Amino acid sequence: MRIQLFQPQAIHELGDRTNQEDSIYPLKGKATDQNRVFVVCDGMGGMDKGEVASVTVCDAIGSICESLYDPRKPFTDENFQHALQQAYNALDAADVRREGTMGTTMTFICFHSGGCLVAHIGDSRIYHLRPSLGYPEGVRFRSCDHSLVQKLYDLGEISYNDMVTSSRKNIILKALQPYQEQRTKATYAHITDVKAGDYFYLCTDGMLEQMEDDELFNIVCNPDNTDEEKAQQLIELTKNNADNHSGYLIRVKGVLLNPPADSLLLSDEQELRAKNKALNDTRKNEVWIYDDSLASHEEQAMQKPAGSASSSQPKTTHKKAKKGFNKLLLLIPVVFVLFIIVGVVGLFVALRHLDFGSSEPDIEVTELRNLSPTEALDALSGLHLSLSEIQEIEKNVVHMGIVADEELLNRRLIALKHLYSNEFLRDNHTVQNLRNVYLLYSTNFSESQQNVFKWFFALPPRQQKQWEYVQGNVQNFNDFRHRVEAEINRSSGD
Repeated sequence: MRIQLFQPQAIHELGDRTNQEDSIYPLKGKATDQNRVFVVCDGMGGMDKGEVASVTVCDAIGSICESLYDPRKPFTDENFQHALQQAYNALDAADVRREGTMGTTMTFICFHSGGCLVAHIGDSRIYHLRPSLGYPEGVRFRSCDHSLVQKLYDLGEISYNDMVTSSRKNIILKALQPYQEQRTKATYAHITDVKAGDYFYLCTDGMLEQMEDDELFNIVCNPDNTDEEKAQQLIELTKNNADNHSGYLIRVKGVLLNPPADSLLLSDEQELRAKNKALNDTRKNEVWIYDDSLASHEEQAMQKPAGSASSSQPKTTHKKAKKGFNKLLLLIPVVFVLFIIVGVVGLFVALRHLDFGSSEPDIEVTELRNLSPTEALDALSGLHLSLSEIQEIEKNVVHMGIVADEELLNRRLIALKHLYSNEFLRDNHTVQNLRNVYLLYSTNFSESQQNVFKWFFALPPRQQKQWEYVQGNVQNFNDFRHRVEAEINRSSGD
């Protein structure tokens, strides 16, 4: 496969800010139709620091990937991973005071003989748009933000519109930062279904501050305007945004295929599209009653500057009648079924292969068989539950009873498995990670389980840090508390 491009269009605007913390690769005015590597970064951490982080990462990833690019070979995940690690090294070196307060998001694409490799960290975004299909089918791919509101939306805690209006929309859950104990990994996508006329759009969140997907699609896919005019229109519509806004708009000129080899190429675009709730949500127009003021004031996750005062005002979303809506209604059941099948199979396989150090089910676990949802909820309210017991409840519960019970049961099971699968109850999580877990999942737990979190975060910071010295797997919430208390007492005795 050989992908030919038109002249890429760069966007790099200051917005209603005094400093530019976005970076793009290649630099504005330097890209040609021969470039195959593009990077967009959005820095954070205040004056100078955000700029340093974004420039450092953007230049390192861009230049190293360019050096590794070979038009005769596919550009691999390993190639990008090497460049990413070098970018982390450069970021560490740039943080001469070892403050660790700066950071940046990152969005990347490489057009190569195996298709397109896409990677991102944070809430900068990438789109794959196909004008010939119209909206919404023409949004072939959209990356999922690593943000708090995206996570809450995926969990069903907030609506689609709440993601736009929430005061917590600036909180991101992943970023590239210096001196991380465990360096944040990128999320990948492999795209081989590329056709002449397709657009790829990399952008920082500032470009989307006042723009929905349908508006973006209508601008980019308007056949009456040139690519230069489309880029200028995007700039004009975002010039009053409170944040910096940058991006790259790239149109595919042609694709030369090598059918025998191309049929073997890795592609996960369709699977990722099916899993992207935002692309398949039939309730986008619904407004939920959601009180954002109840959000904890102790949120410590990475938060980008909110910009000027005007940016804090929720935007009013006006939805227009969309072409192809009837087609979408027919597509939704199919996508939904596929999503459920893929999710259930994937979760089952993952859990079967994970080793959490638990023993064989004992008599107490056996007694969890054939529970009604109400009985299962009672069991889940206890503190003495290991992952094997959680799986036992999920496997053997009889789905009878009122709908509210089943919904609450499923939410609590999902939250508990997230905690165990993400190694929450293990020895290598920082206090910061625990706080993020608390923000994301604690509303699904029983009162006694929530009380363990509340007890922990009420401790002085010095005592909270003792958790990071606890060794070995923790089996349940109560064990977590006992281990922390024991470590506090031990350190006090020293």
